Amino acid sequence: MGLFLLFAIPIVAAILWFLNLVTLIKNIKDNRDSRNQMILGAVYTFFVISPIIYILVDLFYRGVLY
Repeated sequence: MGLFLLFAIPIVAAILWFLNLVTLIKNIKDNRDSRNQMILGAVYTFFVISPIIYILVDLFYRGVLY
C-alpha cells in the first residue's frame, strides 16, 4: 500500500499541477489575481517532488544507486 501511494501521489499531484498551470496562465492573460494559483502550484510541486526524493534516497541506501 505504501509503495502504491509513493507512485500515486506524484501522478495525481502532477495532473493537478498541470491544471493549476493552465488556470494560472488564463488568469494572467485576463489580468486577474493569480496569487492563489501560485500558492497551489508551490504545494503541488512539493507533493510531486517529495515522494521522488524519498524513493531516490531509499534506493541510495539500499545500494541500488551509487
